[in-house]
Amino acid sequence: MRQWSGRILGTLIGLLFTPLGALIGFFLGWYFIDRPRLLNQRRNREAASAFTYHSPGSANNELLTLSYTFMGYVARGAGRVNEAHIAKAQQFMQMMDLDENARRVAISAFNEGKADGFDPSLGIAALRRLAGANGAITAYFLEIQVQIALADGSLQPGEQERLLTIGRMLGYSVEQIMGLIRIRFAEMQFEKQARAFRERYSSGSYSYRESSSSDSDGYSSSSGSSGGSYRGAGRTSADDLRHAYEILGVSPDASMEDVKRAHKRLMLKYHPDRLASQGLPPEMIKLYSQKAQDIQAAYNLIKESRHE
Repeated sequence: MRQWSGRILGTLIGLLFTPLGALIGFFLGWYFIDRPRLLNQRRNREAASAFTYHSPGSANNELLTLSYTFMGYVARGAGRVNEAHIAKAQQFMQMMDLDENARRVAISAFNEGKADGFDPSLGIAALRRLAGANGAITAYFLEIQVQIALADGSLQPGEQERLLTIGRMLGYSVEQIMGLIRIRFAEMQFEKQARAFRERYSSGSYSYRESSSSDSDGYSSSSGSSGGSYRGAGRTSADDLRHAYEILGVSPDASMEDVKRAHKRLMLKYHPDRLASQGLPPEMIKLYSQKAQDIQAAYNLIKESRHE
């Protein structure tokens, strides 16, 4: 009955006017309510199936293969695949909880992508066919490739060019790709800072505050449920704030309302329930848990710097 709710509602409203209005309402209800809902349900089912590994030869295996093939392709853009690239690829395997058979498939695909003569256009065509109209799959696929490119903390010209090539084939602009790269750089700086604070805190160099302060020399931690902060002898640096604004995708002179809207939008995008509703299974959702933490930490830092 829920699948017909738009048409039923449109028909009832139309009947308040004329029999013809009921017919018009029926079609409007289908086009604006029932049709979008059914399309979204179908995309979610396709995405869920695509991102679930089952057995060799399945569409699920094809998407897994494509993801790791392009990891190898992007990493090879640095001139050679280094230890950091391999470690990041292995980290993805662990986070996705791939079994031994799936790991062999992933490793073979990675080696294929890094080989000379690999044609990315064929892989992108296959990816677009698998993703269909579900843009979430291609968006998260691209973010994974950016992480591989920056695994060693630097971006070589060849890596950047390959990211731009993949992005253009998927319909992204140069500005959008460079934006993803800047955000990933900022996230990496946040990760380093968080480790440094944890180390200093465990050694007794920092004290923990359970409640947020309006002082600008605090750094908020997203790991605690209370949203507390680590407060040290030094003040929050300009680089910290710059990275925070980059993670949220707003400029330093943005209003606090704009900052709040950006924070809410990103937290919704990477919320586990939201990712699941887009068809991503738990294996893929785990890859983005750190992003949600970075987003929250960035927002807390900006709030404290503005005495909010």
